[in-house]
Amino acid sequence: MAKAGSVTAGADPSLEATQHVFTMKLIKTDLRGLNALMLLGRARVVRNRMKNNPLFPAPSPSMPEFEAGIERLAESVRITYNGASRYEFHLKQRHMEELADMIKSLAAYVSIVANGDSQVVLAAGFELRRASAPINQLEAPKYPRSKSGRHPQTIDLRWEPVHGARMYRVFVRKGYASEGPSVRVVLCTKSRCTVDKLEPLEHYTFQVQALGARAEGPISAITSALSIGIKAA
Repeated sequence: MAKAGSVTAGADPSLEATQHVFTMKLIKTDLRGLNALMLLGRARVVRNRMKNNPLFPAPSPSMPEFEAGIERLAESVRITYNGASRYEFHLKQRHMEELADMIKSLAAYVSIVANGDSQVVLAAGFELRRASAPINQLEAPKYPRSKSGRHPQTIDLRWEPVHGARMYRVFVRKGYASEGPSVRVVLCTKSRCTVDKLEPLEHYTFQVQALGARAEGPISAITSALSIGIKAA
């Protein structure tokens, strides 16, 4: 079994765990969607793995405190199983929230002890957070569409968002269905934008390209619209 990382036996890293919750990226701590029985099951796995485990000499909360929280929720589940008062159901919800907070505090403690060692995380009964794979390929923006803007000499553009895109490059060309050189390049962070300062009563053609952290996608199909002039508007 892997040894604990930077925390030595007898040390109490609970304060450090509180101050550095951001180090928990290694541990999956999302408890949303769990009912009381599922939460009890998750807590008991952690309790069984961490109790009397020399890798975790000073957990926060302590194992007696954690076991008391498990028992409080278990008792509430038993009381409300065949129906109970509104107060009892409210109490069960509160016990669920308390136990969830305890699990997250233990996850913070384990993260400090593990110091990046996934085997220590597994030894505590926690699941590893799935690492997000970098996006190295982007799609072309789909369904680009354009129309005369609300204000004179503007055109509004929209397209379907591209997964992994951080911003978009819009190529602006003069003319209807033109594929010639762009007269301007506009950058925007959302899947829509308004291009302004266009010549009045002139058709413009647009194409969009998604830009990611590591890749640039292919250019979209073209879309065209008319820039309305001041008098026409």
